[in-house]
Amino acid sequence: MLMEKDQFLKLLKKYRAGAASDQEGEFLAAYYNLFESEPDITNILSPDEKEFLNSQIKAGIKSKISLHQQQPSTKSYSLLRRFAAAAIILVALSAVMFIYVQKINGTRSTSFWHTEKDIPPGGNKAILTLANGKQIILTNAQNGLLAQQGATQINKTANGLIIYNASAVTKSADTSYNTITTPRGGQYVVILPDSSKVYLNAASALRFPAAFSGKLRTVMLTGEAYFEVAHNKAKPFHVITKGQTVEVLGTHFNINAYDDEKAIKTTLLEGSVRVSDAGKVAMLTPGEQSQVSDPFIAVRGITIDRNANTDEAVAWKNGFFQFENADIQTIMRQFSRWYNVDVVFEGTVQERLFSGEIHRSLTVLQALDLLNYANVHFNIDGKKIIVSP
Repeated sequence: MLMEKDQFLKLLKKYRAGAASDQEGEFLAAYYNLFESEPDITNILSPDEKEFLNSQIKAGIKSKISLHQQQPSTKSYSLLRRFAAAAIILVALSAVMFIYVQKINGTRSTSFWHTEKDIPPGGNKAILTLANGKQIILTNAQNGLLAQQGATQINKTANGLIIYNASAVTKSADTSYNTITTPRGGQYVVILPDSSKVYLNAASALRFPAAFSGKLRTVMLTGEAYFEVAHNKAKPFHVITKGQTVEVLGTHFNINAYDDEKAIKTTLLEGSVRVSDAGKVAMLTPGEQSQVSDPFIAVRGITIDRNANTDEAVAWKNGFFQFENADIQTIMRQFSRWYNVDVVFEGTVQERLFSGEIHRSLTVLQALDLLNYANVHFNIDGKKIIVSP
């Protein structure tokens, strides 16, 4: 709910008296952006007070962004994450306030968020390709029965899920394969014939049978997906991606296998999985992540992070970008997929490492503004982001 003017004035009076908490001060700074063009608000402030509040907005955000060039200690990292999250909330709130005022007053903001250049976040977008080659654009498809593949009905629910209901399990090995594909700027959730649930990230594809037959449940993945596999001890679940195979019985895990990333990362949250690649095998327990090196190099290997940041690995599924000591190139690859933009680097951008969270519901300019405060500069040209020193 938006803060009314009288509430803002009460908080402002409390702040001027030195009685406001740190949190109240942050929200006051955010709401000042909303009301700064209102005469009955700004007239009660002296020029010094106006300048102070304006400087507090920028200084508060800048000081809370986690920007560093060395690995912080565990203690400092935890603190930096809290500060970064607070800054993101502040920026997001300010952005919403600007948009609200523009709609009410019919005015245009002169802030960093230029609406004519802005790009909205991604959403539920995907294409389902059936075994006969027919394509169904899921974004526009009506709820209810979409198609029938053998004994399996394919339904779209009111909340946007695609569910495969197998009324009978065929014993034949000749199974029709379907593919669900998300574009850049898209994501989707599908429930497979065995009731396993798969969350597909942007620019990804999952190929799977309309009914699981035989002794294995096998699917093929490109891009990134989070799996909640239905337990079936008699029929192991296999995920194949770029030469790697992940074998599970019933568990929750994430696989990042984008072509433009340096390694295939499999992160386990629940249960156990076995990762195999090029004759090498590794077992994962919850909290661990395997990394398979670039498939195009001569010697591939599997390395295990025994203390992986599982929150970072699955943040996308929970509606966030989350970074831990990530460089700007890593961040911009994720932005490129989610906002459906191309990224170009001009000049030599100083090497920095970022940690923190950004909500995926922000527009691209709102997200970039956080990095802009860290002296990384951006320009948007249509569907292209230009990054410069």
